[in-house]
Amino acid sequence: MISYLGKKIIIIGLGKTGLSCINFFYRQGVKPWLMDEDNSPKFLKQIPSDLPCHLGSLNIAWILKSTLIVISPGVPLSHPSLIAAKKAKIEIIGDIELFAREAQKPIIAITGSNGKSTVTAMLGKIASYAGIPVGMGGNLGTPALNLLNKKDCQLYIIEVSSFQLESTFKLNTLVSSILNVTHDHMDRYPLGINQYRAYKLKIYSYSKINLINLDDPLTWPIDNDNKNCVGFSKNSGTYQIKNIHNDMWLVANKQIVLKCSHMKIRGYHNYMNALSALAIADIVNFPRIAIVKALKNFSGLSHRFQLVLKRNNVIWINDSKSTNVESTKTALMSTNTQGNIHLLLGGDSKSANLLTLSNILKRKKVKLYCFGKDAYLLSKIHTNAEVSCTLKQSIIKIKKNIHSGDVVLLSPACSSLDQFKNFKDRGNRFIQLAKQFG
Repeated sequence: MISYLGKKIIIIGLGKTGLSCINFFYRQGVKPWLMDEDNSPKFLKQIPSDLPCHLGSLNIAWILKSTLIVISPGVPLSHPSLIAAKKAKIEIIGDIELFAREAQKPIIAITGSNGKSTVTAMLGKIASYAGIPVGMGGNLGTPALNLLNKKDCQLYIIEVSSFQLESTFKLNTLVSSILNVTHDHMDRYPLGINQYRAYKLKIYSYSKINLINLDDPLTWPIDNDNKNCVGFSKNSGTYQIKNIHNDMWLVANKQIVLKCSHMKIRGYHNYMNALSALAIADIVNFPRIAIVKALKNFSGLSHRFQLVLKRNNVIWINDSKSTNVESTKTALMSTNTQGNIHLLLGGDSKSANLLTLSNILKRKKVKLYCFGKDAYLLSKIHTNAEVSCTLKQSIIKIKKNIHSGDVVLLSPACSSLDQFKNFKDRGNRFIQLAKQFG
């Protein structure tokens, strides 16, 4: 454990992560200086009143007087004030780095463009069935630093985003995994997918065992050193999905483990998530009986290909968590219907290449309903598309067009922040509207 007494510490970003950093230092008797570019950050009222706080901009004078800067994930290292701090050789880290320095128990760390929250939650459920107390959080749910307060846990299971990995330098893990890498957050990474991938790959730097996706070379360690790697795949590797007599099975080391249809979750992408969770659980020696029982009973996370309504033989699916193109493609591939798919796309596309959706749209009977900031851009990827300002306006249009056997799918391929607080807010609004107009 490191003492921060006597250090001039600045915390930038006063959201949930920033608040966890404040409390971490405050418990040690350290009073950091705080700043946020927002004039009224969400958790301002929860911040101790005796801490200096600058709002509305980043105070460069404070920054250059500091010895340690702790940034929230939403603050990019490319910010001019942080570039100036780096030139002045001031240390800049994030909450995951702070957590890694303090953690006294083994860590499982999971990242990826899609599926990381689901796999983290699956592992938490497996641990619960195995009777093993764990601290679960990070980018999902409880901030990582708050997990340190849980004294009885034997293991940490954390989800880590690329934004968090930017400011993480020594994350010692028992197992690390990159589930997949697809084009996402290209507005944050102007150099493209290789820049994004480089930050994801940092999760392997101090890992004892790496779980890699054999179907996705972008998840492989860049030095091609695979001696500490375990692979999972659709149809090869130690962990794979095998088709036996027209049924799909999770297979480990050539041993049949679980029939996919016996799980509550649906969709091939979820079977791959379960396969990843099985592999990690095996690596850390969770009992196989607990693994199988947990995966059978895992019902999925909200806003992830979630069936929210079936009325008049029309199915309404909330996949608001699909904030990138690849995730929406996966949702479409998992949507099987004799009728039409009414696909809701909308929000901030984050400079993504939207045209990659075109091929799958041509293969299925899909009509697009586009809303939000990039509605016009989204409408150009398909000949059968309508543009609206809001989600509600789009759903009113859908109501006029749906027939028995159709599916209404909210899988926006975009960030929600142009019109909603977050993807959960967008998903909850969709559920309300589905029940109102469905």
